[in-house]
Amino acid sequence: MLTENDIKEELSYAYVHAVASRAGFGCDRPGKDRDSIDVVISARGRLAPDSVLYSPRLDLQLKSTSAVLPDIEEFPFELELKNYHDLRCRSAVPRVLVVLSLPSNPDEWLEHTGEGLITRRCAYWHNLAGAPETENQRSRTVRISRRNALSPASLTALMRKVSRQEEIGHAL
Repeated sequence: MLTENDIKEELSYAYVHAVASRAGFGCDRPGKDRDSIDVVISARGRLAPDSVLYSPRLDLQLKSTSAVLPDIEEFPFELELKNYHDLRCRSAVPRVLVVLSLPSNPDEWLEHTGEGLITRRCAYWHNLAGAPETENQRSRTVRISRRNALSPASLTALMRKVSRQEEIGHAL
């Protein structure tokens, strides 16, 4: 049997895979997560007439939470220090953190009927590139904006920025 954390991890991957598939992108898992990369999103060819890069890629670090989130524009998320450091450094392939928010009751995470498969709540992306160093020893709390919901449209916008070699920034 999978643990509750294993299930959250798999649901976060399933969410991102569904969003990437709907947007028309590839979604692959690297063999080992040693560099804070759980998923690689890839496009084939040029995404836009003004694209600079052919077949752009975006790396994602996936996390999930079933904590009750405050009903505010930004919510806090505690990120392990290794992931914080890996995601804040510049890299050849841009990296973002994706946090899947799930209901606190595991019975509400997924609903299956003859009419559909429903995942409750959604995931949000957060760019840590250029974030400051920290003297924390274990983790760093980051603020995740609810404006950055990961959807097919927002993932396409992120990938177009990557294809143009633009900075992703903190919002679209």
